[in-house]
Amino acid sequence: MGETTSQRHSAILNGYMRGDSRFNEWAEKNLGAFRLTRWSWGELEMAWEIDDRFVMPDGVMFGGHVASAADHVVGLAAMTVLENNEDRFRTSRLETTFFRPIVKPRAAIKARIVNQSKSLIHVEADFSNAEGKLAARVAAVQMKRSG
Repeated sequence: MGETTSQRHSAILNGYMRGDSRFNEWAEKNLGAFRLTRWSWGELEMAWEIDDRFVMPDGVMFGGHVASAADHVVGLAAMTVLENNEDRFRTSRLETTFFRPIVKPRAAIKARIVNQSKSLIHVEADFSNAEGKLAARVAAVQMKRSG
């Protein structure tokens, strides 16, 4: 493994950081305001500004929405270890464990690759609340497909 993210995937991730990737608009519309604040081989950090569209009447984020957002996050993390422009992936497993509610105004997210084989990428992501306490941990497996 050369530990070099492909040119295509680097461009997507860098565009997401700048806010001008096609994924930014899609995420804002469907998931909320995500910012990719840092990425490198095998890891990334994001900030999620939570707005009223995605909270239940009691102010808590619906767990299914968190899981949907988590799928987006672990996909971006998986992208960091794709070495060939033709590489693609699909989620084959996504497990979300909740420790405390995710509420406004924001969540901090740290994702990391925990294992990678020829065809599988295992990712974990931690969602922390505004107080810095662990709110949810996600474990995912991405099935890698080469061009």
